[in-house]
Amino acid sequence: VVVCLITVLALVWSMPEIPKTVKTSEICFPSEIGSVKCGSTGDLLHGYFEREIAPKYDEVKRQDQEKQENHFKEVSARLMNIYDKSFWEMKPAAKLTGKEQPDLRKSDINADMVPIREWCNGRELYDTKGFMRYGIRYRNGRLVVSVDGTYFIYFNFEFFESCNPSFGLPDVKDINKPIKPGIFKFNIFEGEEEELVTNVQPHSILTNRYYNSYNSYVLSMGELKAGDELSVKVSNISY
Repeated sequence: VVVCLITVLALVWSMPEIPKTVKTSEICFPSEIGSVKCGSTGDLLHGYFEREIAPKYDEVKRQDQEKQENHFKEVSARLMNIYDKSFWEMKPAAKLTGKEQPDLRKSDINADMVPIREWCNGRELYDTKGFMRYGIRYRNGRLVVSVDGTYFIYFNFEFFESCNPSFGLPDVKDINKPIKPGIFKFNIFEGEEEELVTNVQPHSILTNRYYNSYNSYVLSMGELKAGDELSVKVSNISY
């Protein structure tokens, strides 16, 4: 009991002196340099917890990162033993085929380019040459990238454009408006759509006075991040 009392007295004597006047909305806490500081209860509590919790959080984050890295190394080594070199050839890839499109939305009627909203996907791919492999997902007419990397992106399209047989000119509202297909990407964290590649070509006038036939191949190499959503747009989806 005597030892305990002596310890308590020693702690009390060693504590900094607390100011005699403290408002009811204030509190006193040891500051960074050791002295007692009084002030707004909310501010001091916030500062105190920030000083105490931040280092602990950083340590937990560091340990979690190390744990993830070790787990990846273990899984990679195990998969390498199972699949040998073929494991590293399992690269995300997809190929989709378009299908009949829904009616235009009001927001697309006067737009310069209109997105292709429907593609063969899921079991529909069984009847096509399309596929989706190693993490690539399909969502709302877009392909969602699974991992960061450099991707080869392409879009092949072909269509027929009717002509006025009397003049052999394309039967369109504005012959000066070019034909444009393009590939775009969107990421929810960036919030803005970005054009990756676009092809522009004029309406052609052929010896066939009834229709024009177009075939174009749009391609690009792109640095994509996990979560990027790829979509295709064309200048006139009615073709």
